[in-house]
Amino acid sequence: MVRYFLVFLFSFSTIYAQELNDEWLSTVLEKNISADQAETLGEETNNIYYTIQVAAKTTFADAQEVLKILNNNDFEAFIIKNDSNEKLKYRIRYGNFLSKEDASMTANDIKNELGYDCWIAKIEL
Repeated sequence: MVRYFLVFLFSFSTIYAQELNDEWLSTVLEKNISADQAETLGEETNNIYYTIQVAAKTTFADAQEVLKILNNNDFEAFIIKNDSNEKLKYRIRYGNFLSKEDASMTANDIKNELGYDCWIAKIEL
């Protein structure tokens, strides 16, 4: 009986604590933008983003080596297979950025820290 009471008490307190902590969900940040700006912003975020291509390699093993170097330096990169180019079949990329400027700044950081000549790839959905 004591167990059931403790389970009930803990579950009730957890639910109550969650109700108290969910107040931030209804917080609205005020930012004055026009309807045209909001429409343009929505188009940009939904259709276009930028990613950094760090390298392209012939073999998957070579691509994994670059990936490990990036991941060890806190750049959570990923590999994309490229079937259109037999010589450079695996692309190593990092990030999804809403602006080309942000991607360029991060690409410069990768070049300065690791020595890779990166370029920015524009992805349109």
